[in-house]
Amino acid sequence: MQHIFGWVATAFSLSYKIPQIYKLVKTKDTSGLSKYSLILQASSYGFYCVHGTLINDPPIIVLGCVSFFQSMVIVYQYYHYKNTV
Repeated sequence: MQHIFGWVATAFSLSYKIPQIYKLVKTKDTSGLSKYSLILQASSYGFYCVHGTLINDPPIIVLGCVSFFQSMVIVYQYYHYKNTV
């Protein structure tokens, strides 16, 4: 029961980047994004993934790893669209 809040928070946290990824695919406009912010955010999620693994907390592991992947998708989009548009 105690993990329910972790799973709910994880679900909410994982859903908020989807519109950004979709918008980047549609517009290919990266002008409003900071590459340093994106890289810092991706790095922080990598540490969450490691932290969750070390303390054996499944919601944090899922949040960290999936958010890291989403952040890396946005970083890829940033560099890809920056160089092609």
